Amino acid sequence: MRVRMALYILLATVLGGLFGYLFPHAGIAIKPVGDAFIRLIKMVVLPVIVSTLLVGVAGIGDIRRMGRIGLKTIVWFEFFTTLILFLGLIVANVVHPGTGIDLSQLPKGDISKLQSNTATVMDGTTLLLNIIPTNFLDAMARSDMLATIFFCVMFGIALVGLGERAKPFVQFMDIVSQASFRLVNMVMTVAPIGVFALMAATIGTYGVKLVIPLLRLIGTAYLALALLVFVVFPIVALCLRIRITDVYKMVWDLMLIGASTGSTETVVPQLMDRLERFGVPKSITSFVIPAGLPLNSDGTTLYLTIAAPFIAQLFGIHMTFIQQITMILFFIVTSKGVAAVPSSSMVILLATATAVGLPAEGVALILGVDRIIDMARTAVNVMGHVFSSAVVARWEGVLGKPQGIPAVTSADGPMETANL
Repeated sequence: MRVRMALYILLATVLGGLFGYLFPHAGIAIKPVGDAFIRLIKMVVLPVIVSTLLVGVAGIGDIRRMGRIGLKTIVWFEFFTTLILFLGLIVANVVHPGTGIDLSQLPKGDISKLQSNTATVMDGTTLLLNIIPTNFLDAMARSDMLATIFFCVMFGIALVGLGERAKPFVQFMDIVSQASFRLVNMVMTVAPIGVFALMAATIGTYGVKLVIPLLRLIGTAYLALALLVFVVFPIVALCLRIRITDVYKMVWDLMLIGASTGSTETVVPQLMDRLERFGVPKSITSFVIPAGLPLNSDGTTLYLTIAAPFIAQLFGIHMTFIQQITMILFFIVTSKGVAAVPSSSMVILLATATAVGLPAEGVALILGVDRIIDMARTAVNVMGHVFSSAVVARWEGVLGKPQGIPAVTSADGPMETANL
């Protein structure tokens, strides 16, 4: 059943794109159906994250161990982010995707909404202060993941201090978690419909004519992302002493769902459950994956150092070695904490490009194909969460052996468990 659902979603993606191409106005008209599906996903993701994070932190039962897990998670995020940024920069400098493209062939997108968010991205002090919510419910309502995680971790630590008195509340939150996973199962039954509408609306809005002039950018981005999936991640798997083929089997359909919807949040509940069966304890996944949503988007991070040099090459601007290193330092800072901002990757790109002297017009020129590239980088983000969880679990010495991979959740539902 797991394979069947993945194939349904793949078919919906293809048919949606074809429908949007043949009937662009109709494709745009059904966009609310796709938006409704995304809203359903967002409706249930926060309850899953809050409940599992509280249960996970309380279940650790040791404040010092919680701090150790948190520190190791941040260290891995920063190390791997830096590595990926340099990988993207190398690919962009070798391939030169922006050289020789006729600017007159590229229609400009509207970046006015992006520009309104760039000030916040570049203000590091504001980003740090915003991690501490003044109102937890408001942070949840705005899908501010960092602020939500901060509150849940602090509250979980307080629960640990209560000892046995906290047990009824923790059991209640565990029930909330299980119910939320079952709700995800229900929502995913309509995924093909939502994916069809999203793809039809995307192609209907932008068409395919925009793709042709920017094929080199798209191809370079896909090449770099493929290097990450088929070269870098296998090396990490080798260091972790796990089989990369097992990881591919576990996550391929979730990568497809993430690519089709353009949202990593879509597969968070399923991913957490599968990782637990894969041998990563719940105490690890319940912290690392929620923290990774705003802090560890490997595919998005890689794309940033493809897109910025592309803009420079497009306008014939030579970036010195110092400028490129400065750009990477900006990306290390700006790529954190803006997941709740719409089109966050393009906001980051616009803010950093402007800071290092690249024209904002370049972001407007590639905005139209962002959805096509976003599909691939979202899929890679999903795999990135797998390895970040596995790395922290191995570092803690608690990475176990795979015990079979559930297709969606541990709750009973239309998708059955599939063993490795």
